Amino acid sequence: MTQDEERRAPDAEAGDGQAPEEKPAQEAEQKSARPERPERPARPDRPERPARPKRAAKAAGADGEKPARRVPPKGKDKEEEKPKELSPRHKEFIARLQQAFAGVDFQGRENPDGELAITVPADKWSDVAVHLRDQEGLNYLRSISGVDWKDRLSSVYHLTQVPLPGQGEVPAEGLFRLAVHVDVDRDNPVLPSVFEVWPAADFQEREIFDMFGIRFTGHPNLKTLLLPPNWQGGYPLRKDFVDKRPKRQRLVRPR
Repeated sequence: MTQDEERRAPDAEAGDGQAPEEKPAQEAEQKSARPERPERPARPDRPERPARPKRAAKAAGADGEKPARRVPPKGKDKEEEKPKELSPRHKEFIARLQQAFAGVDFQGRENPDGELAITVPADKWSDVAVHLRDQEGLNYLRSISGVDWKDRLSSVYHLTQVPLPGQGEVPAEGLFRLAVHVDVDRDNPVLPSVFEVWPAADFQEREIFDMFGIRFTGHPNLKTLLLPPNWQGGYPLRKDFVDKRPKRQRLVRPR
């Protein structure tokens, strides 16, 4: 017999002599011997909380039927959004533009993030672009976006000013940001390129040419950028685009 078996043998002998019903009886006696917790006294400063009504009773009427849904009258469900008033900084900018280009309505408004947005006619865009860079200091083109409004196409230019070395520090009110919307005819979308004004427009104008079909006159290399050179299936980001290519068979790798 090993040492472990010798140690377990007395315990087994002691356990054989005890009746199996004695353990539950001892546990019950120990539980009954525990003192009971006193009830928590009621606090007069805290009134009893009323019972919460059932959701079904709340939703149903007096006769148990669901009440009719209230339909707001037409035209009054949403308040008319008033145009946000321009800040003094933006008012001064619009005034300078109107002084330089008399007779042009730039339709100045502010985007929700505080960026000034203007609309420029397509035939004035080349002159306005040079003015914005040379006179207003908007020397950096952040991005160009194409938009399909169904009745027209737009090219949106996001501009800002980046202080160059020796030209001062960033103003306290932050860098000036401008969004320029230029609308074109949907059937003949042609715009002058701003590559000579902001060289960053190179690939971005090519992408809009690919996706929306807007042709930028004066661009040095207006070729397809994302689509294959022989693509003839339309402009993928226009809202009337229909993919007429035959569906490709799905290939599953054998295991």
